[in-house]
Amino acid sequence: MTLLHEFFGSEGLSNRVALVFVNDDKSYTVIMLQDEAIIEERVLKEHSEQYAEDCAENWVMGVMT
Repeated sequence: MTLLHEFFGSEGLSNRVALVFVNDDKSYTVIMLQDEAIIEERVLKEHSEQYAEDCAENWVMGVMT
């Protein structure tokens, strides 16, 4: 896996971070953290990098709980 992007929450969600990785098979993995603990690791197959970025952004913005 290669790290592509890091997303950070702000204000009331500053304890959230999301990391977007590209995998060897060209799929993406989004690791969602809260208070430095992994909450979810989501593998996105057959989706675009933009889709993975949107997933990460939704996590840090509180759209996903």
